[in-house]
Amino acid sequence: MKNTSIIISLFCLLTINANAQVGLGTQLPNTASILEINTTNKGILFNKLQLTSTNSPSPLSNHQEGLWVYNTESAGTTPNEVYPGLYYNDGTKWILLSTDISHPRIGDIKANVTATEHNGWYLLNGRAVSTLPTNARLNAINIGLITNLPDSTDRILKGIAATEVFAITGGNSNIVLTQANLPNITYSGGVNSVLDHTHNFTSYANSTWNHNNGSALALRNLATETRTTNPAGAHSHTVSIPTGGTATPIVNYPRNLTTQYFIYLGN
Repeated sequence: MKNTSIIISLFCLLTINANAQVGLGTQLPNTASILEINTTNKGILFNKLQLTSTNSPSPLSNHQEGLWVYNTESAGTTPNEVYPGLYYNDGTKWILLSTDISHPRIGDIKANVTATEHNGWYLLNGRAVSTLPTNARLNAINIGLITNLPDSTDRILKGIAATEVFAITGGNSNIVLTQANLPNITYSGGVNSVLDHTHNFTSYANSTWNHNNGSALALRNLATETRTTNPAGAHSHTVSIPTGGTATPIVNYPRNLTTQYFIYLGN
């Protein structure tokens, strides 16, 4: 009797016309549809599964194009990880139905004013990979972060050059100039003649000197004298010009705004 009541109830809910159209909550399903559901206070509850990755049909036995399920798990490794949400199958893999184009992928990096780790986002603070939760640790290892997460403290992010390796830190906040950094300029000069020549030296009058055994000072007028050095043959002169510098490093910091950097490794 109970089974008969259920069958009768379902029959009352379904209106099937000559074209095999089905209406739930309506006696006049749209002629362009095979099924129309009409309700003002109910929704459609999809079957819930625990998917393992986008390229695996598990827990189903095989991929089936057009199949829809709601996944309840965060699982798998990049680029085949899955997250809770509505998925459809294209015959070879599961595809997340999402209107959120910013849905994070494993390895994504973002700047945020939040100071704590959240929703699968982990601070780039140099922490040991071994301290991460199991799934996050496996994802970190899978993208090449084996021992530690990179430490972005007091650093600016840059793209990888052809000869660089991912997640390696480098650069300096200060610059110290060395001789190799100076322009390749030769300063040269010389005297008018490098032949045998002399130099004149003039001593002017009015010189203070000590007399009386050095017990008093007196001003003595001396005659102006001009003397000439002996010829010294051909020779050169050296001029030293001190720079007055102290080798203080040049600060290399551009104008900046501080923030926290996070990497997405999943929950």
